[in-house]
Amino acid sequence: MAVLGYLMFGSELQSQITLNLPTNKFSSKLAIYTALLNPIAKYALMLRPIVDVIETHFPPHFEKSKCISYFTQTVLLGSSVIVAITVPFFGDLMSLVEAFLSVTASILLPCFCYLKIVGSFSKFSFEILIIGLTVLMGLI
Repeated sequence: MAVLGYLMFGSELQSQITLNLPTNKFSSKLAIYTALLNPIAKYALMLRPIVDVIETHFPPHFEKSKCISYFTQTVLLGSSVIVAITVPFFGDLMSLVEAFLSVTASILLPCFCYLKIVGSFSKFSFEILIIGLTVLMGLI
């Protein structure tokens, strides 16, 4: 992506690709708003299972209350924003955690599941070698 950006914009290339897009075209505005909306929607989707687990610990008469649910979501969101503002280098830490989890979910887990399903890990083959190298690169 960086090479293509440099080839398109040369030395005028800015750190975020959306800053290089022309602002007067509809397609550029759509790309910028999509890039803006993506983290907001992703964060809400990521927060939902945590809220569900917290709500299971409430007494039974509070579990179905929309008001309590909204309050729980707001408190959780607000507390995470406060932590993000007060902890130095929080963005860098979250980037590292996300990179680790992404590699685990997209590279390591499918390889291990394939080996478990196939069950051919007891004999050495070229396929096992390739999967082993893929796992090794994912760990590095």
